[in-house]
Amino acid sequence: MPAFTNGAGGRDPQAGSGSGDADPLRGTAGDRTAETERTLLDAALEFYGAAGAVIDYTGPDRPRVRQDAAGLAQVRDAMTALEAQVRRAHAAGLPLDRIACVARLDQEIVALILAGGDAEPTGPVAG
Repeated sequence: MPAFTNGAGGRDPQAGSGSGDADPLRGTAGDRTAETERTLLDAALEFYGAAGAVIDYTGPDRPRVRQDAAGLAQVRDAMTALEAQVRRAHAAGLPLDRIACVARLDQEIVALILAGGDAEPTGPVAG
């Protein structure tokens, strides 16, 4: 059995891509992509956690946003961090659809983030 398998016949993700694209200081291209995706996912989870913390799901007329200045500031900070990670992922070469998938965002939202918020939505507006 070749040394780069995990013993069950599958590739060992720790063994590298084997394609010769390894950089001894930065790892393989696959490692960099995985790290970029992981950082993006972490930022998305942080944002969704902060957003969920300021939503009141109990009582009548719910769900409703709590009037919690500190919580809303955390949401704003987490969204700023998520936007930065979306831009970094795009700069690292991740396609828009993959960024949207990893961050659990609509592709239109990713496009707006990448446009700096200046682009017009292309689809129907909910309302």
